[in-house]
Amino acid sequence: MVVYQMDVKTAFLNGNLREEVYVSQPDWFVDPDNPNHVYKLKKALYGLKQAPRAWYDMLSSFLLSQDFSKGSVDPTLFIRRNGTELLLVQIYVDDIIFAASTLELCDLFANLMCLKFKMSMMGKISLFLRLQISQNPRGIFINQSMYALESLKKYGFESCDPVDTP
Repeated sequence: MVVYQMDVKTAFLNGNLREEVYVSQPDWFVDPDNPNHVYKLKKALYGLKQAPRAWYDMLSSFLLSQDFSKGSVDPTLFIRRNGTELLLVQIYVDDIIFAASTLELCDLFANLMCLKFKMSMMGKISLFLRLQISQNPRGIFINQSMYALESLKKYGFESCDPVDTP
């Protein structure tokens, strides 16, 4: 099983708002005839506190309509089973990682997402949430050496001599 990564472009702009939200006119776009009017939003915008939830609700509804089920412990894990075939999809805001029992199923999912949303396919996963990931026929290997080195450098410990015991 190979894990792939994709990114949803302008994800938050896809979400529908549950409640009425009004915003003042931006300084560079004031209606000269009605300078005191406000705009009623129909869709979520970046920076709006409701935007992440609106996006998640939109994506979740879409995946559920495509015969996925939500993970019982993690609501950002979506699973689709069809006989012996398995497709796993993990969501982190606008980043999506996915793996399937067959390459065809991965391609099918990628195409499905591209038809619904503007996507950026990133190929086989190699870096996700500061985790370095390598995949080969023996398995999937995860480490954080890059993050550890960044932390050492940030706090001025990159030139320290290592010792066997603390």
